[in-house]
Amino acid sequence: MSGMLTILSTKDPAVTVPDHRDGEPFGPPGVAYKSWEPLAKAFEGPPVPLQFVPQFWLNPADVAGRVRDTTNRCRLNGCCGLDGMNGPNQQCACGAEVGTLQSDCWTAHIFVPEPDATEWRDG
Repeated sequence: MSGMLTILSTKDPAVTVPDHRDGEPFGPPGVAYKSWEPLAKAFEGPPVPLQFVPQFWLNPADVAGRVRDTTNRCRLNGCCGLDGMNGPNQQCACGAEVGTLQSDCWTAHIFVPEPDATEWRDG
């Protein structure tokens, strides 16, 4: 799904995690951040789709051309891009939903793989 990545833990005090800036790619290509804080939280009611931990945060360039928009149109919301608020919105060639892309004007541009649909392999 992606090329080789350097994985940095947000628990490591030596790691500087990039800011989540609206409309900008999160972090440099080739680096994934393992986060112990979810990208989104529900303060009441059931959990939201991006509330799981740990999460891996990738620059969307690392999966560009390797994933595509889901066929589930309910998950393709956003005004200028994808807001990623309705569950996984990216799938691989086999059709499996493998992650959530946020690419809207009011979100950082970030890709979060689904933990049950992806696996990490050493190159």
